[in-house]
Amino acid sequence: MLDLPQFPTIKDASAGTLQLGNTLDKRLPSMPSGDLNDLGFTNYRQLEAEKLMTEMRVVFDISRQQAARSKAIAKARGRQSQRAAERR
Repeated sequence: MLDLPQFPTIKDASAGTLQLGNTLDKRLPSMPSGDLNDLGFTNYRQLEAEKLMTEMRVVFDISRQQAARSKAIAKARGRQSQRAAERR
């Protein structure tokens, strides 16, 4: 005779068990706020602003270094021309 596979036991499906058993008590994360025009609910404007500020910070640092270098070169030229003028 063929042996039939064993079926899994059926859990109690009474109203009390269903109500308390496998409920999802955990809250889902809230939806990010967005404009009606921004249906993707992304904060792309904030990301773009942060990216722009980072780029501006880098560029300002480069320009500050260039200004410091130019000032040092001008100061060195001034000292050199002062020495040349004192030798005469």
